[in-house]
Amino acid sequence: MQLNPKSRIRIPNPESRWIGMVAAFRWEVRPLLRRDVAVKRLRSDLYSLCLAGKPVLLAISGMGIENSFRAAQALLRDFPLRGLVTVGFAGALSETLDIGDIVVADSVVEESTQERFDCRQDLLPVKFVGQGSLLCVPEVVSAAGDKKRLNQKWGAVAADMESAGVARAAASAGLAFCAIKSITDSSQQTISIDFRRCRSEHGILTSGRILREGIRTRQAASDLWRLAQGARRAAGSLATALYAL
Repeated sequence: MQLNPKSRIRIPNPESRWIGMVAAFRWEVRPLLRRDVAVKRLRSDLYSLCLAGKPVLLAISGMGIENSFRAAQALLRDFPLRGLVTVGFAGALSETLDIGDIVVADSVVEESTQERFDCRQDLLPVKFVGQGSLLCVPEVVSAAGDKKRLNQKWGAVAADMESAGVARAAASAGLAFCAIKSITDSSQQTISIDFRRCRSEHGILTSGRILREGIRTRQAASDLWRLAQGARRAAGSLATALYAL
């Protein structure tokens, strides 16, 4: 049975409205959910928690712009929100960023449409290492040469695959939007895995297929191990930044 949040949760005043947060995968936020942040699981893909005294709803959307947009739209439909935040992983495009660095975007650019969305960095004022434009791309950027090209073309410091979907949902509702990302791989790092081969028949990136591609060659296995280490570090950094609000 699907939870009907509007009928069960009372919001005492406008200042107590929820902040809607969207992450692509549960493993991106698993360390945060293990912290003392009053976590409650509302359904398989939705959690409530408290950050710096602010009530937060965290939705797990799945990969890509369309999924993140749908998840954000569902939050907007079911709950009174004061803003939307995209959180999770990003790959560095700028040489100034290292693995585990927190990036708070000042804008999000969708590569396919060239649409730009402004960010409200004070919606969740976390401590960060980098700021600048976040480029939302349709595919994983795995080659160092491609990272350099995108950095030069767009001036973006990092790339992800979900931020524009959340940004578009926020814009459609006239709400504040913020993007907080943790870096999993450096701009000089090439990952010799064809992530297009790692999608299911429904277009979903699956861990099983990533593992299968990762063991095809010794170099791919090494790159996959390095990426996994980077993801673990990035998830920890993200949890620390959000918990320390």
